[in-house]
Amino acid sequence: MSFQKNKFTLILVIFFVLRHGYAQNITPYSVPEEFASAYYEVTVNGQSVAVFHAGLNVYFAGFDFTGNAKVSVTARYEKSGYSGETANKNVIKVDETGYWGTDPIVRPVSKNIQLKPGGKTVEMTPIQAGQYSVERSGTSQFKDDVLFLFANRPETSRPRPADPKVIYLKAGIHQQHIDLKSNQTLYIEAGAVLFGSINIWDAKNVRIMGRGTVVYYGPQSELFDFGWKNQKNWHPLTTRNVQGLTVGGITFVGRSRTWSIQMHTTFDAVFDNVKVIAVNPQNMNGDGFDWYGGGRTKITNSLVRSMDDCFAFFTPNSSLDMWAMAKNTDGEVKDILIENCVLWSSLANVYRVGFNGQALRTDNIVMKNSDIIHISKGEWHAPNSVICAVSPNNKGKAFHANFRFEHVRFEEPAALLGLQNEEAQFRNIVFKNITMNGEPVPSLVKSTVANLTFENVILNGKLVTEKAGVPFKLITKEIKNLAFFPGNK
Repeated sequence: MSFQKNKFTLILVIFFVLRHGYAQNITPYSVPEEFASAYYEVTVNGQSVAVFHAGLNVYFAGFDFTGNAKVSVTARYEKSGYSGETANKNVIKVDETGYWGTDPIVRPVSKNIQLKPGGKTVEMTPIQAGQYSVERSGTSQFKDDVLFLFANRPETSRPRPADPKVIYLKAGIHQQHIDLKSNQTLYIEAGAVLFGSINIWDAKNVRIMGRGTVVYYGPQSELFDFGWKNQKNWHPLTTRNVQGLTVGGITFVGRSRTWSIQMHTTFDAVFDNVKVIAVNPQNMNGDGFDWYGGGRTKITNSLVRSMDDCFAFFTPNSSLDMWAMAKNTDGEVKDILIENCVLWSSLANVYRVGFNGQALRTDNIVMKNSDIIHISKGEWHAPNSVICAVSPNNKGKAFHANFRFEHVRFEEPAALLGLQNEEAQFRNIVFKNITMNGEPVPSLVKSTVANLTFENVILNGKLVTEKAGVPFKLITKEIKNLAFFPGNK
């Protein structure tokens, strides 16, 4: 009798869930009127989801959901009087194939999301939690239209607004700069926009959580690069001398010519489900994550759409003008894990390391299971690459060791190496289970390199078994212990 009773109860529960739709629950994020846009119309399981205009041609829509999410996106680009738009957009050219063209796509392609185009609307097969880029045919450059979808599972816990250690921002616009202290939590709920910046100085155990957005538009010059400065109110998020930092669920939008998340001597940080979007009209200096020393940092399940390097590792001495530095400086960036991320560099590289210092070093920098959906097509001092060591004064006396890239997928061609600094030394660089669509851009190696390994690296459909398969544009110094292996997936 007990078994029959439990079986009957289970049937009732399943019927109740299906009858009331709890298996397909959708919670859209609201968007303040000042940032809302009608450029795209998004529905999830038939329910409307508001669209946020980050700036230029970049939009995003976010929602929590359970079960599966069937998404529909309709282009309203021609609609007069739509709100939330800015200048410097490309003029949309639509032919007989319509706005989406013949081959719209959802990236990363590794998620295998199928699109069903129908005039102004595309419908997506059910998606899982993650970040997605919905794109017209041929999208690649920074002025092309893009709609990001941020699909999240519901939050498991929220802090109490009345907690004295919590700064709680409710839905709406909050125009201010916030300084966080030890053991404080900043909670930005869905629909809340902090129009300003976050600073964490000399603190321990700080948390920034929620589903809200930080939009930064600062006083930086449009003519000169001052985005590297480590000072308060100068980036969407800036830290200095911090131990213990957790950031989860937040979207950071940078509209100025400055870096996005800058960490100075910061340790034991975790960034999970964080979105970084740079939308400066010049397409300059909008780095994703930058370290001035520090380490023991984990970045997971996140998206970076940078207007310069996605990740950069530098000396912690910010009192120097890094573009004209002549002194040697000390410092270390160590133990960084980047995993399950979606990356788009519209200018420069995925990694940049440097610059100058006898005792400066980077060590144990690992990237796993990540998708590079777009990468810059230009070339400055070195080819745009997954790892670059470059300095405007051609100096870079530093030691870099133990870089590992594993299960990284390039959806566009790039160079694997752009090591332009002749004084820099690299040791133990591993590329394992790498795929790249298209012919790779030739790599450049002027630095001293020892122990460079390619294992199961497939570029443009071809397994790399020799130097010619990489390929290399220039090697000025012998690479010691260059090895190729077929490997196992």
